[in-house]
Formats: sequence, C-alpha cells, structure tokens
Amino acid sequence: MNTHLQSNPQTQINSKQSSTVVGGWSVAVGRALDSLGYNGAELLHAAGVDISQKRNTDVRFSSDHTRALWALALTETGQENIGLQVARYVCPTTFHALGFSLWASNSLFDALRRMVRFEVLLNDGCHLSLDKIGEEDFDFIMTVRHSDSRPLVAPEGVDYFLGAVVKMFRDMSDDEFSPAAVSFTRQKPDNPGLWERYFNCPVSFGAPDNRLQLSADSLIKDLPTGNTLLAEQNDKLVEDYLHRLQMADLCGQVRSALIDLMPLGLTTLEAVASELKMAPRTLQYKLTQSGTTIQALRDQIREELARKYLQHSRQSITQIAYSLGFSDPAHLNRAFKRWSGETPTAFRARHL
Repeated sequence: MNTHLQSNPQTQINSKQSSTVVGGWSVAVGRALDSLGYNGAELLHAAGVDISQKRNTDVRFSSDHTRALWALALTETGQENIGLQVARYVCPTTFHALGFSLWASNSLFDALRRMVRFEVLLNDGCHLSLDKIGEEDFDFIMTVRHSDSRPLVAPEGVDYFLGAVVKMFRDMSDDEFSPAAVSFTRQKPDNPGLWERYFNCPVSFGAPDNRLQLSADSLIKDLPTGNTLLAEQNDKLVEDYLHRLQMADLCGQVRSALIDLMPLGLTTLEAVASELKMAPRTLQYKLTQSGTTIQALRDQIREELARKYLQHSRQSITQIAYSLGFSDPAHLNRAFKRWSGETPTAFRARHL
C-alpha cells in the first residue's frame, strides 16, 4: 500500500476567502526582478504589496496581491517562465525560519517532510503532500486551493515554488540534482523546453497535479549541511510563528463574529463561540493564550465603531448604541466617556 504524508492538522489555518503568503516570498520576488533588470519595488507597490513592511519577518501578504504581482511581472517582462527565473534567486531566508530547518535537515526526505508539516507558513492557499510510489519513487504534490472557483496561487507562483524547491535541493546536495519527472496543471506554455531545461527532466502540462517525482535514492542520502540540533531549534521558531499566526487568525474570526452579532445584542462568549462552532471554554482558553479576552475584543470593536459612526454617520446616538449591542444608550454614554473622556454628543459636536 502507498504511504501518504500530510501536514500536521495542528498547523492548519481555517480556510479564508483569500489566502496569505509569508512576506519573504514576495520580497524575494521583488529582489529577483531587480536582479533581472526590472524595478521590483515598483511592481510590488503596483500589486498592492506594502513594501514598507518588507523587513518585518512576521509579515504576511494577501495572495490577491501576489497573484497581481505575478500578472504584472509577466506583462512587464514578457517572459512566460518568469516564475522559474525568479526561483533561481531563492535562499534559506526566503522560507522564513523554515529555510534554516530545511538547510539543516539530515536528508532531502527530511526536508520534504518539514515542508509538508509546516506548509501553512509558506502559503495557506495550497496543500502539500508526499506520497510513496512503489519502492523507488516519491511524489511531492502541491495542490492549489480555490475560492469562488478561482485558484489562490497563480501558475507562475506554482512554477516559482516547485522551481525553488529544486533549486534549494541542488544547493543542499548536488548541482546535478534533478527530479525524475515534473507535472503542472497549467496549460502548456509556448516554449515548454524552458521548463525541461530548468528541471533537467521530462515535464508535462495540463496534468491532474502539480508534482515533483523524486527517486528514493536521491532523497535518503545524508547531506553535508545536516545538523539535527540546528534543525530542531529552527523548527521551534517555526512553531512559535505558526502559533502567533493562528492566534491572530482566531482573533480576526472573533472580531468578525462580534461585528455580525452586535446589532442583535449578542456579544457574550457563548454567542461568539456558537457562531464559530466552538465550545465556549475552548474559545476562552485560546483567547487567553493569545493574551486577550472576549470582553477586551468587544470593547475594542465598540470603541472603534462608535468613533467611526459618530464622525461619519447620521445615525442618532440611540441607534448607534443599539447597533453596538448596548441594551441602553446610557451604557454607551458611560463606556464612551471612559474611552475618550467625553460624551458621544460632545465628541460628535467637536468633530462636526
């Protein structure tokens, strides 16, 4: 029976309408475009990527922006293999802390298992798996997720990722490292030879999967860069990063639920937990882990929305109070005075 390795479910992020990509990927694309003679920063800015955050190691960018970036890069360069060209410039830091875990893995097989385990770090718009095929080969598969029938990763992004994996494996093991075969779901390009020369193996297009077929012999060899202690230390950094990411995602979900439920007067822990299909005790524990509470998030949202409504809407203060889930306008008056030092009426008069 074929063995199948999938990502650890504890590192899964809840599905969203738009996925996110670790910031290093987009920044690396910009630098590579610079090296290729184009204005990478300008293209990043045009795609909506906030380049002022590029030095923030925890930053993530929306896949909407990265798809736009690939479309702009394709138009600007006219190079259908732009994803593969950019992949030549990847380095360990492109993969956040995971890059150093990969580099310190004892074998390429260990590195692939780490990619599968920590797939969410790189791009939560795709799913990675490692299948054993017979006795001699493994398939490393990248399955792109969809939202509203739209792929969350552009074809050039798939080229970039699989190309980056092969490039890094060549750096870690042998310049001559090559997959046995590669397949892409994308349509056949005008010059498929560019892909065959990059991967140095047969490449097929219009396939059911994006995959690298790899021989077991090439994967199990000990690597000169292997360092178990260093790999494990960086694994912990990745786990910490994913924990922060999950907590931020949970707080975002709680905020969205509160905004939806407030006009109905439902702002309790139990109401939000029910909306998120979660046990109240579990939600309370997770929020405590992230350093906040349902009360703190509720007050934060109420203050933000109250200021916004008072400045930019014609709703009466009574209407605003009920839309924020207060049972009595007097409760809004007291809360707003605590937040701002003045009453809602005084605040509105001053800003108008």
